[in-house]
Amino acid sequence: GGQPLICSKRRSKALQKTVNQIAKTQKLLAKHINQRFFDPSTFYRVSSEPLETWDEARHIGSAYEMLFRHEYTINYWQGKEDYWNLKPSLSFFFIVLSLKLFGHGLLAARLPSLLCFLAMIAGLYRFMVNRFSRVEGLYAITLFSIWTQNVFPHSFRHSDADALYCTLYLACILLCLKRTDRAFCLACVTAALCFLTKSWHVLSLLPPLMLSCVLTKKSFRLPLKGTLCFLAPIMLWAGLRAHHDGLKFLRKMVWYDLLKRTGQPIEDHHSPVYFYLSCFVHDYSYLLWLLGALAGAGLLACRLRAFRAERFRSGIPAWMQTDMGVLGVAILAVFCLFSIARTRLPWYTYPAYPLLCVLMTYLFALLRPALKAVACGLAGVLFLLSFSASWQRENYMRLPIFYRQLQAAAYLPMVHVWKDGVTSQNDYVALLTYLPPPPDMIRTTGPEEKAPRTLIIRPTGPEPVCDGCTLISKGDQYDLFWRE
Repeated sequence: GGQPLICSKRRSKALQKTVNQIAKTQKLLAKHINQRFFDPSTFYRVSSEPLETWDEARHIGSAYEMLFRHEYTINYWQGKEDYWNLKPSLSFFFIVLSLKLFGHGLLAARLPSLLCFLAMIAGLYRFMVNRFSRVEGLYAITLFSIWTQNVFPHSFRHSDADALYCTLYLACILLCLKRTDRAFCLACVTAALCFLTKSWHVLSLLPPLMLSCVLTKKSFRLPLKGTLCFLAPIMLWAGLRAHHDGLKFLRKMVWYDLLKRTGQPIEDHHSPVYFYLSCFVHDYSYLLWLLGALAGAGLLACRLRAFRAERFRSGIPAWMQTDMGVLGVAILAVFCLFSIARTRLPWYTYPAYPLLCVLMTYLFALLRPALKAVACGLAGVLFLLSFSASWQRENYMRLPIFYRQLQAAAYLPMVHVWKDGVTSQNDYVALLTYLPPPPDMIRTTGPEEKAPRTLIIRPTGPEPVCDGCTLISKGDQYDLFWRE
């Protein structure tokens, strides 16, 4: 671990004043971080944001069905095994566990993602404090907060696999930076958990893992140990899955989720090869400005002793250069791999941004106190700007009207629901969340996909009856009609 910045008695008054300013900045950052844990962009009204139609609805619906069936290896959708969401079941399992512990509802379903956010904050802070000092720890999570303000779909406010995946991905790279046998084996286990969360996305972890293995230089057995640690959890899950339905799910994972997704733009996701670079420039401009400023200051610090912190006046240590190299490879691997793949979606590169915050903090650690004060001030300004934009967005966030009406209908003796139109995925999950009936009591009629569907809820006898409350859809609203 490093040593905090201190000032000896021989320092000049000017330098003493600069260090005092750093201390004030540290307190200010701490105040912002304490507020961050409860700021509206991450926690405020998290159960009032509409269900995402695709991945989130699919994950929550599958979690309800897995909970109802007491089946935690196979994910189901509307009573059938799901071969559309070709991901292993780890991300579903945490939603199931939360629903089981805290009851039904959007907040319970989204709680695992919120806990992932806290885990990333705590992990970043602890790692940076051990590497440098508390100032760098606070700076790292400030940078992370600037980034998370802009992440709304597939983020810490939604119940899909990405929050868990980003957390495991960051943990894997931070373990690689320790460069010990034990840490490398744990990194490989964490990489296996990444696979069990988002399957083939884990391929972007191979370059930093291989580089870390080479840099560790402990023994020739280390690659073998790492390979076994990586494959054992995956093979265990694959064996359980194959025991249920043979190789059907596994073949579809390889053919569709790997080969087809990388070879052609599926599901109408057509984007140019520079898509992720344009997303970074357009969506995360605050982080880009700060990266440019820190990169310039870091280059000066590398070349000129006068710009470097006191502990680095004799030169930048080899361990720090190696850490920055591993981080750079990990970031480039994410952007390059998903740029080569033909199906490109913005959240595929989310794991690179926490790593970018770590790399930027390394550059920050090189700087002398006066430059650190400037960097802290710039980060504080950008944080407040991002916080303000997020506050305005969250202030206008409301659930669609039909969610409230479904919640109210849960207290009526309702036995029949008629939806005039196609039952979408988020409609199905809204019924499971707000009424909630057992999944096998939601039935559909109509031979075609676009035919109107009747959803039978709470039968009062051996045969379903059609008396009670009727719910008719009109766009994003439902009108309730009570019949005697």
